[in-house]
Amino acid sequence: MKTMIYIFDTKVLEDKERFDALYKTVPLYRQQKVDAYSSAPEKRLCLGTGLVFSHAIRQAGFSESELKIAYGENGKPYFKNDLDFHFSLSHSGERAMCAVSDEPIGCDVQIITADADIPADEWTRLESYAKATDEPLSALLGARAPFQSGYHFKELELHDGYKYMVCTQELLSDDQLVVHTLAPTASEA
Repeated sequence: MKTMIYIFDTKVLEDKERFDALYKTVPLYRQQKVDAYSSAPEKRLCLGTGLVFSHAIRQAGFSESELKIAYGENGKPYFKNDLDFHFSLSHSGERAMCAVSDEPIGCDVQIITADADIPADEWTRLESYAKATDEPLSALLGARAPFQSGYHFKELELHDGYKYMVCTQELLSDDQLVVHTLAPTASEA
């Protein structure tokens, strides 16, 4: 399987009719996550993440209802019934991101701001690595856990005010990485 990256601009979910139609297409557990948020932007990010995740699962040839999600020691989600299908999720600002591979993978997206305590390129590197390895982010931030050798980073250049990073054990070339930017309609979700 090629490493696939899916990016969704949640701004399209500002339209209430579109939001409501797409909300109905995601599984109940995702609807409950969306409902747990109080602000509209957080609800859009959560729904957008669910949409790209569902899309990635279908594109990989799976049915979401067949896959059982479990969580690693530090909270990394994985499918306990398919060890060759790895995924990572992230969201920031108005972007939701999902990365899938047959190898451990981590992804992160961050909106680029001038006043951030940690620059977006450094933060996305740390968080994508933490997700790929299931290392606690707090240990990486405190420099108590060094990066393991054998992990590689690939930055995606979309020039949209966001920083996108993928971390894998595989050294990815541009032709091995497939990036999809999505704006699904209710019938596509």
